[in-house]
Amino acid sequence: MAALLALPLFVSACQSNAITQTPRDYLEVTPAQLSKYWVIQDNTLNWQGLVEQKQKLNIHFGINSSGELVDLDIDNLAISSEQREALLARFSQQRFNATVYNKTAQPVRVSATVMFN
Repeated sequence: MAALLALPLFVSACQSNAITQTPRDYLEVTPAQLSKYWVIQDNTLNWQGLVEQKQKLNIHFGINSSGELVDLDIDNLAISSEQREALLARFSQQRFNATVYNKTAQPVRVSATVMFN
């Protein structure tokens, strides 16, 4: 299964057990700006088997100062609750590294659209 990305999307997830920060601590960035602040730790994210049907998903998330995904929200996700939990668990394994530009590990928020077909 291939995912066509509208950006170099680096997505993982976290649930309510993550460190939370207040919204004012986050810098809103576009998908194109994300790689200026954070890069995916292993340089890859395997989407295979996550979504088995053609879908367009709107994804909103934050990356905290520890490089963990927080506040993941996926719109238009037409899968069972069990599949959704598996998807969130898989995303939650991914971590990010701050770039040289982002020496202070500035937390960010981003929204993106992912096409599965």
